[in-house]
Amino acid sequence: MISYGVDSPLIVGVMEIGVFLSLVMFGVVALQGYIYFHNCRADRTGLKWLAGSVLFFELCHSIASCYAIYYFTVIEAGIPELEHKANSYSLSLTPVFETIITALVQGFFAYRIRILSGRMHISIVCWTLCVLRFIGGMGLAAEGLLDVPREPDYFRLQSQYGWLITSALDVGAVLDVLITVSLCFYIRQLYTSYNLPKSEELINRLIVWTIQTGLITSFTSVAVVITFQTMKHNFVWLALYTFLAKLYSNSLFVSLNGRPRNREIIRAPSLKTPRTLDVCDPKSMVHR
Repeated sequence: MISYGVDSPLIVGVMEIGVFLSLVMFGVVALQGYIYFHNCRADRTGLKWLAGSVLFFELCHSIASCYAIYYFTVIEAGIPELEHKANSYSLSLTPVFETIITALVQGFFAYRIRILSGRMHISIVCWTLCVLRFIGGMGLAAEGLLDVPREPDYFRLQSQYGWLITSALDVGAVLDVLITVSLCFYIRQLYTSYNLPKSEELINRLIVWTIQTGLITSFTSVAVVITFQTMKHNFVWLALYTFLAKLYSNSLFVSLNGRPRNREIIRAPSLKTPRTLDVCDPKSMVHR
């Protein structure tokens, strides 16, 4: 069995890089959150609670990630009996916050599909996959917390519950693709011969943004699965997983903060279309 001490570059080294990048992205999320609460004061309470909850869980996720590094580099440093222990309570808490953030963001975009399409079937499929992904993530966190007292760990959690990690991430990647394709399809349906050129510009802009954000999160999930399957006895996969939540949070706030700009693009007194994109309505993406 291959094993590494906690001071290995493939354990603490890659974790430090992952946490550093996630903290940089947390700064971007915090800035996006500030912009949102400053510019969207007219939004409904539910949407504000969603944005505030994502920011809160992002803070918790960042704190847990930082303490995991502190645990490995300070608390465990120089303790021979913990030389190969590759788990801690703080590290096992990170999937809890990541799973909650992912569920909130994916559930919100599934709701947007419901508003755009006017139908429930695709949204129900998305919400079902979202629940499965949530259950898988929470199951992983629960097993991680139960695994902490076992000494030494020798990556037992990754070996025994690898199927759970892979399944949860695969479901998340499939859901990202489904949300991206659905949003692009229904956004494109908004364009008719009655739209002005600027409305077409907005629709194309939204489609490009949807594809970009959806591909980033799905590709990152796939990258986590690939590194997990090919490099099981190190934390390269976990370093990628650490900033996955930040990608979801950024996609949410970019969407919310882009509404004022979208309103400027489509503002025209002679606009004649039965359905126009909502850019400042707090409830949805489309105003009927």
